[in-house]
Amino acid sequence: MKRPGPRNLWFNLAVGLGAALGLLLLAQSIGTYLQVSKDLVTAELARDARAHVTELEREIRRLGVQTPEALDQEIGEMQQEEASKIAWIKVIDFSGQTIVQRGTPTGPPFDFQQVQLAVARGAPILTIRDAPDGTVMVNLLPLRLSRRPGTGEPASESGASGPRFVEIALYWNGASENFTRLRTREIISSLAALGLVASMIVLWSRFPHYVHGMQLKEQAELAQSVQADLLLAPDSVFQNLNFAASCVPAWQVGGDFYDVFSAAQGRVVIAIGDVSGDGLPAAVVAGVLVGAVRASSWLGGSAEHEASSQQLNELLRTRTSLDRFASLFWCYYEPDRRILRYVNAGHPPPILLRQNRAGDVHIERLGQGGPVLGVLLDAEYRQGTAPIAPGDLLVLYSDGVTEASNASEEEFGEERLLAAIQEDAQKTAAEIRDDILRRVRLVIGEREIQDDLTLVVVRFQS
Repeated sequence: MKRPGPRNLWFNLAVGLGAALGLLLLAQSIGTYLQVSKDLVTAELARDARAHVTELEREIRRLGVQTPEALDQEIGEMQQEEASKIAWIKVIDFSGQTIVQRGTPTGPPFDFQQVQLAVARGAPILTIRDAPDGTVMVNLLPLRLSRRPGTGEPASESGASGPRFVEIALYWNGASENFTRLRTREIISSLAALGLVASMIVLWSRFPHYVHGMQLKEQAELAQSVQADLLLAPDSVFQNLNFAASCVPAWQVGGDFYDVFSAAQGRVVIAIGDVSGDGLPAAVVAGVLVGAVRASSWLGGSAEHEASSQQLNELLRTRTSLDRFASLFWCYYEPDRRILRYVNAGHPPPILLRQNRAGDVHIERLGQGGPVLGVLLDAEYRQGTAPIAPGDLLVLYSDGVTEASNASEEEFGEERLLAAIQEDAQKTAAEIRDDILRRVRLVIGEREIQDDLTLVVVRFQS
């Protein structure tokens, strides 16, 4: 088993720390929200309880309430008006005995010591309880009705002696609904923390795929470098011809290829091919064909050339999948006889342009040969020939040139290609190549090329 490298260990550590930080932030955010909201709700309900008791004191004084019956009626009206906020309300005396009550209290009543503590503090006593209708906060507040002249002590009311107290229970949700903004911020903070944790988990889970993708990218870049090394330099110099070429894969590597090299007896070999598909599979087959063109014994005459074409067909048909086929145009130029011998195996016919002394232009398409390689059993191929005069121009291309299209699916087409060749007929091979590529780019605009694009221009000099 392959042990994880130091980079992976550091990455896993960083992701783990990030996830832990996200969980810590989430826990801290929830804890802070619970504590702050509890404090705020408690303070809000305490204010509401004080306000209710103050209002009750005001109404008792205004109406001159003296009897328990009248007091019961008053707190009943208050409880009815605020039924959604007040769970129960009752008035007790100094000993903790109930004088009047509205609603059904939950939990034990305040005992004598708690009532005494309320008197001593002069401040409310509160507690939080669970009631059948929800959580409530129970407040014990003094009921200040009148005071003895010259003192700060409450006077006794008729029917009872000593001070009185109000036990009022307010629903917790009645105040928590007022903190929507705080809750919204808490939700946002929690989602952000969860997002951080989720991001770390996704990053950790996808990291192996990322590493694998980077490895594939490196392999593709290596394959691109190898394929570039297999192709001849685009402006190589030969004794009997002026040569220029370009091969632009749609992906990092592609199935198009070309080759030009010198052979025995002063011959010059020219080849161009196009393997179906794109990417690495097509590039592998293209590499095989480049090697076969160089290694095959096909320069001895038409019989050898045709037999070698049949052998290449069988090689692809038996060694590759059914959808992996290739077109190939391969030829050799004999300068002493000024003749070009070729076999076209299903490739777009190259354009041979001749121009006589009178300036008349003649175009010949080199289509003699046979079907594409790798499809038909026992396919037959025939060698074609073309006489060559100094100054003749040969343009070889893949279908990626003529079928290059823009966003509106308008193709560059053979008419534009022929027009460019005729207009540039007197220029060098490199100038013709560059002008054709420029025109292709004008047609496709900003769109990426959809198919490998290969162009070879040869000017015969002798």
